[in-house]
Amino acid sequence: MSQRSAENASSVEKMMLKLHKSCMDHIEQATGSNELEVNRVLHLEADLAAWLEALESKPETQQFQSAHRDFGLAFYAAMSGLYRQAFSTLRSFLEVTVGATYLSSHEFKRRQWVSGKLDISWKAITSTDSGLYSSPFLEEFCPEAMEEQDEMLANLKQTYRRCSEYIHGNVSTSQMLPTEISYREDITREWLSVAASALSATMHCLMVRYYKDLSQPSKGIVEGSLEDHFSHLVSVRQLLGLPLERTRS
Repeated sequence: MSQRSAENASSVEKMMLKLHKSCMDHIEQATGSNELEVNRVLHLEADLAAWLEALESKPETQQFQSAHRDFGLAFYAAMSGLYRQAFSTLRSFLEVTVGATYLSSHEFKRRQWVSGKLDISWKAITSTDSGLYSSPFLEEFCPEAMEEQDEMLANLKQTYRRCSEYIHGNVSTSQMLPTEISYREDITREWLSVAASALSATMHCLMVRYYKDLSQPSKGIVEGSLEDHFSHLVSVRQLLGLPLERTRS
């Protein structure tokens, strides 16, 4: 190695270590200032892991596991101050997980997607005519969720849109992002909020598509997550056999 090459390598190493130190400082601030929000996200992530365990025999499990790893990278990026990357990877997690859930009902298209011949279409996933929360889809897989389809579809689309605004250079979000790694409590808290929404929306999609087809032991794995996060929904109370609240006269 020439002297110049050695000097360049040393310079790059120093720069990387400086960035690493900035990320470490950010992690300390982000986790220390947002303990409740971080714990909420980790609780939801653990419940998602339970769902993936229950679905491990499904053909699309590889895509679920890959997306789950993406979520871990998104979490690390957010805690490290890499905000744009955190939102970008969170959107990828949402896109792949919900996309795999939707395409599980279209085996030919799912195989084309896995082999690289077909791209995920968010428009198709969220279509009110034939998407994951369309009436025809719910009628076949989870008619109990029919009354909440508008609310859940709106939540899913809003979460995806907010991630996209940080990726595509939306003026308002671009102005918020720091030009160097520095702690921003408002952005960190927003990422944690959007991440919680993404995890929640994902689990509801998994419930709509898979719950009624699961074996009883597999249902037992995920019922705790449903009761923890969705027991306010009539559909979940019906699926779990919980008493329905009486409507006031």
